[in-house]
Amino acid sequence: MQVKLFTRNGSLGLCDDCGRTYARDITAYLSYPGNDFNVLTLPAAGEWSITSEDEQCAVAECENVKMTFTWRGDGALVRTEFKNNTPDRIENPGNFYSFACTLTDVPQTAQCIRLTEENGNFINEMRSQIDTVRPVRGARYVSADFTVYDTAAAHGIFGYATYQRYFGAVELGGDGRIAAYQVLEEHPLEPGGAVLSDLLYISPCGDAATEALPEFASLVMELDGRRPTEMKTPVGFCTWYYYAGRISSDTLRENMTALEREHDRVPVEYIQIDDGWFDRWGVWEPKDNFDGDMKAMADEIKSRGFVPGIWVAPFGADRESDIFKEHPEYFVQMKCGLPWPTPAFDFSTEGACDYLRRLFCKLSHEWGFRYIKMDIISSRLAPGVYSDPEFTTVRNFRRALEIIRESVTEDTFLLACTAPLAPAAGLVDGMRVSCDVFERWESLRDVFNSVLKRYYTNGVYYINDADCLLVRTAAEEDGECWRLCTRTDAEIRTYVTAMAASGGALMLSDKMSLLRPEQYELISKLFPLNTRAAVPLDLMDSFIPGVLDFGVRHGARTVALINWGDAECEFTVPDSAGKLAFEFWSRRFCGLEAADIRETIEPHGCRVYFLTEPDAREVVVGEDASVVMDVDVTREGEGVTFVREKPGETVYVAVLRHGKWQVEER
Repeated sequence: MQVKLFTRNGSLGLCDDCGRTYARDITAYLSYPGNDFNVLTLPAAGEWSITSEDEQCAVAECENVKMTFTWRGDGALVRTEFKNNTPDRIENPGNFYSFACTLTDVPQTAQCIRLTEENGNFINEMRSQIDTVRPVRGARYVSADFTVYDTAAAHGIFGYATYQRYFGAVELGGDGRIAAYQVLEEHPLEPGGAVLSDLLYISPCGDAATEALPEFASLVMELDGRRPTEMKTPVGFCTWYYYAGRISSDTLRENMTALEREHDRVPVEYIQIDDGWFDRWGVWEPKDNFDGDMKAMADEIKSRGFVPGIWVAPFGADRESDIFKEHPEYFVQMKCGLPWPTPAFDFSTEGACDYLRRLFCKLSHEWGFRYIKMDIISSRLAPGVYSDPEFTTVRNFRRALEIIRESVTEDTFLLACTAPLAPAAGLVDGMRVSCDVFERWESLRDVFNSVLKRYYTNGVYYINDADCLLVRTAAEEDGECWRLCTRTDAEIRTYVTAMAASGGALMLSDKMSLLRPEQYELISKLFPLNTRAAVPLDLMDSFIPGVLDFGVRHGARTVALINWGDAECEFTVPDSAGKLAFEFWSRRFCGLEAADIRETIEPHGCRVYFLTEPDAREVVVGEDASVVMDVDVTREGEGVTFVREKPGETVYVAVLRHGKWQVEER
């Protein structure tokens, strides 16, 4: 179906190629403060007319608004220009509603990304949870950046596909009213002046939402002229979740010794020094706990066969730092003329840009760190008065990332943490896409609600980072541990399963010398590393995805079921009818069932099924070493041969004898 533009009685709408209305009463408007704190609006004025139209695009105009529609597949890209045709200067414009309409098919279910507030910015970043909502009449829902929704007949995607100018959001009403707006950060709009929106994407129908979202992510990258990273998905050790800031060179040596011993089972590549190594924000020189020499520390890490990594917060500075005291002009100013209380760099000033270049040249080129975790970003992004009056918070953020990329070696992996998610697409190698993981089971729900619903960004925008994997229990903690874990062994097994489903980075953060052999064995189930995020088949049906499709690998489809709730729950194993089924964690061969398998799972529990076609007399149905099937299988007539990826791995082969399937260990 191709959408088309139409006008009726001076109003603007979209219809399909059969003439059925998809969206009506399309308009745009500007909000700004009035007297006594009233919010005023400057709406689109006059009647709409279509001033040009062909197979590629169409332009609709009224007195003060111009909308340009570029047809894209089943949908359209829309850019809106809004002119201030009044004689008055608008001092503090608020939100620019670049597109508002009423949908003919009212959304029944929608994914709404919560807005996170930082310094007056309302943005989508790692702590922005994604809610599954069922809109009701009279209610209003807000989603950062975009929303994906289901109607009775199809799905839709509605929201911004470029993030070069402003932060944006979508408002969704239970009556089908939907609007997209961008935050103008109170940049004055002169009489006769205009504001231009980012590109909005509208897709009224097509594939299921789970398939449409990866297509949307690819479109975002295309429009921004970016390519997915070519860097390898990192596997590493991070100091933070065991030691916090109480780290030293001896801390690293003890953990590297343990990781060297277990390298065959758990092939860690990166050793990342987190917060606690430096003297002051903005200075970034080592404390005595690393003998005052970070280059020597990086060299030692490399000499032991690892890649050195480091933590830094480069978007702001301490108020007591020399850079802030000597150069307040390098920082974003409030309207009163003073820097923000939490000083945020203004990268429209050449001095701040030079500072950033020097810092990352030092970290990467001089000291030799090839993995850099950039943290505390959103809280150091501030709207306000920039040296360049055309700058916005988004432009400031993207300019910084461009400088950083130019300042490090080609083989340096850049990870962003607490950063605006979509504007960073293609500008970093990795991105934290969830809140911090804490010691309790409940924190895993928040982490993986974000991670599993953001499956479509992994390997496209960047490599997703689900934060660290912690497999310790209280028995594997000593006096150096700053945050005690309370998860059970069964909950940790579910944790490992969810990490495999993330398809992203794997960073460990226990005291590695205290882990038991069986805990290392548990971690080893994640190798070879799965780098393709599992698709949540219940994306639009559950608060936290619990039915996860890993796709087909070596002839077997892997499906994980996770019970995130506190009571038993019955699950159906999708597409299991007529397949040979093997449950990984219990080593249980389920045989060949005529109908889809139904399974009751305990609270916080999980199952991982390998599903294989019964297309020969001998079929490899499972193995015991990896959450995702990694046995390389070939056929020899009715028999099979296979190559084990890991020493000691047990392979399970189903054999058809006398009309019954029996499983053998080989």
